[in-house]
Amino acid sequence: MQVTQGTAARRGIGGVLGPVGAIGLLVLAAGGLALAWTTTGSDTGVVGWWLAVVGLGVLLPGWALVRCVHGAGTNATDLGWAGAAGIVVALLTWLLGHLLGVSLPTLVVGPALALVLLGVPATRRRLVGSSVDGGRWPLGAWAGLAVSALLAVRWMWVSGLAVNAPEPTARFQLFHQDLLYQTALTGEARRSLDPGYPMVDGEPLGYHWFFHALAAQLGGSGLHDLDVVSRLLPATLVVLLVLLAASVGTQVTGHWTGGLGAALAVGVVRPFSVDPWAQGPLSILGNYWQLSPTATLGWVLGLALTGALVALLRRSPLDRAVPLWLLPLFAVGAAGAKSAQVPVVLCGVGLAGVAALVAGSRREGRGRTALLYGGTLVGLLVVIGLALAFIYPGSYGLRLDLLAWPGDSAKQVYGTRSVATSAEAAAAAVTFVRRWLPMLLPCAGLLVLLRRRASEPAGWIGLGVVVGGLVAVLSLTHPSASQYYFAAAALPPGLALSGAGAGLFVQETLVRADGLPGRQALRPRARALLVPGAVVVVAVLVGVLWRATQERAPAPRVSPAVGEPGALGARTLAWQWASPTLLVVALVLLVVTLGWVVVVVRRDQPRAGTWGGLLALASLAIGVLALVPALKIGYTPGEPVSAAPAPQVGKAEPRPAVSPALYEAGQYLRVHADPSDVIATNRIWNGRTRAGYRDNRDFSVVALSGLRTDVSGYGYAPRMLQAASEADVPYFYAPFWDPARLDAELALITSPTRATLDAAYRDRHIRWIVADERSGEVSTELASLTDVVMHRDGVWLARVRPPAS
Repeated sequence: MQVTQGTAARRGIGGVLGPVGAIGLLVLAAGGLALAWTTTGSDTGVVGWWLAVVGLGVLLPGWALVRCVHGAGTNATDLGWAGAAGIVVALLTWLLGHLLGVSLPTLVVGPALALVLLGVPATRRRLVGSSVDGGRWPLGAWAGLAVSALLAVRWMWVSGLAVNAPEPTARFQLFHQDLLYQTALTGEARRSLDPGYPMVDGEPLGYHWFFHALAAQLGGSGLHDLDVVSRLLPATLVVLLVLLAASVGTQVTGHWTGGLGAALAVGVVRPFSVDPWAQGPLSILGNYWQLSPTATLGWVLGLALTGALVALLRRSPLDRAVPLWLLPLFAVGAAGAKSAQVPVVLCGVGLAGVAALVAGSRREGRGRTALLYGGTLVGLLVVIGLALAFIYPGSYGLRLDLLAWPGDSAKQVYGTRSVATSAEAAAAAVTFVRRWLPMLLPCAGLLVLLRRRASEPAGWIGLGVVVGGLVAVLSLTHPSASQYYFAAAALPPGLALSGAGAGLFVQETLVRADGLPGRQALRPRARALLVPGAVVVVAVLVGVLWRATQERAPAPRVSPAVGEPGALGARTLAWQWASPTLLVVALVLLVVTLGWVVVVVRRDQPRAGTWGGLLALASLAIGVLALVPALKIGYTPGEPVSAAPAPQVGKAEPRPAVSPALYEAGQYLRVHADPSDVIATNRIWNGRTRAGYRDNRDFSVVALSGLRTDVSGYGYAPRMLQAASEADVPYFYAPFWDPARLDAELALITSPTRATLDAAYRDRHIRWIVADERSGEVSTELASLTDVVMHRDGVWLARVRPPAS
């Protein structure tokens, strides 16, 4: 394949400022994270320990490994790749520890690996060697990257860390069930090489669990698992993602502007929303980074896989600093982190392969290109197949349904599914405009790569990834709407490559190859584009700012149903839903086109991709502006506070609180229980609806203790989601599949006898009882039939006595 080689490629990227800039960036990012964590409740000692684990146990060995693998000398992109490589090292350490049956602390293994690589002469030469063609990132590039990382830390601080405590307190006792679920699986990954579903002892898992293995490895003994899983590790992964985006963007374009654009697009840009109605755009990072940390790990390893694939398929001097030999590990890691990650990357490689074959149909070497892309696709399919066989067998409730999205759209827009086919199609178009168009607009930078680097794979991979994720969302369905994770997996790599395209446009237009923008550095073309480019960005910012500051009546979140008294006609209603977003998009396109026309009128023939570049800059400017409200400037969060447990909408019984007493019981078990012990508990349901249905997603006992329960929150068990997918019933209200087993467990708490306790000890390996009076009746007979360790604030912790011989 033909590649682009410029002066930036000949001079390289690294330079004198590399180590100083990298260290300064790490210090600022670590300081920002430490401030965010400690002000929202994390213990200072725990934060210091965690930063040491990440710095010495992840980044240090990752950096050494990256340097040894690529052998290209000092490079500013090594820091970004170090995070992904260090994660791979930690996962391999977890695997080796389980295979050997010993504990391998990350704080020991990481520095030891770096010392080994430094001590072996062959690897030491590659590790400490200096770049022959030593270019450098300017100070402004490092400062811009630091600002991007700190902005990401800020929105995580005020929107996630400030509303989720590191442990239960008197003022915070309502944790999101998904955070408790992820914490529960971390304890299972610490205990077992083949994790099961720990809320139901003996039940298989069927879920991607590499994040939990990573959290178990980095989290040490597990005493701080809730903080690590819900706060420390996800926030760290977001910062590592921003740094990796900068490295991949630099690799793709050959210039630091591409890296800075990629970092901004991933970590800072948000989709715009013009009204508060439902079905608005989703901020992928903002919505998923904490509640679905498996997706966050998937983004890091998926973006690393994307950059390595670009290097493999492009074979350019720009790719010298990519640790290409780690590509298989990145692929396996991405597949184990999130099941949707590798399939969307596969779509990108497939589209790039088709483009390469079409472009090279009359060139020599077409056979080699077909073999290269074909082999890559086969390799990715093998990884997906192995993951389906060994990590998450089965569909987990995912199924193909081409009618689900139009039907759901009709329900949202018209208030009913009983509409004509044409109205249903119109509703589908409306929801596409409202939700997906603002989310796709920041990907406009891909147009620059497709036009200016059409013979290279990066732009085509980015386009294929985004299209593949979107098609999956619109054609698949899942009981818990997990089809959205295909788009969640696709957009961060797509945004990174789009930001790289925007940076390429800026670099080739306004910047000399050897300096920062300045009056002497502007080319004639730059002077021609400077005015229209500034007009585009300023006009869009002013227009959106004006619209955001206008006072308007609150819009209803749900529209009136068709056919009800006073309801609007179907066409009028659909237009009211779609028109605000369409008008903003039309305004953006108009301003961008006018800017492009100015270039043409000034008789300066624009390069291919100029219109796309202007659109990319406008889209990124809107995205940065959309982030401003989420930063909550002037607000300093304190420790999180949750509302007191109370009946929720549609629920007759409130969700039981996760109290400090329950947390204390869990900590006691982490220290004193055997990892194979099983707990009997009555913490199974998250409240009861007015119709009598119980929410079956209470994962608190397993999350806090790190042990398995006989039966607790069974709602996410694979058989529940599969049955719900087939029967079309709410899985989170469905009854347990083995009522006799559940009744026997509850009887140990409500009406225990010596015989039933002995049988549970022998047959179910139950060694402990954790009962909470918030979740049901607890018999006082436990005090005489078991060894009660604690009874405080309604929480009972009791050791089951061995049966008499």
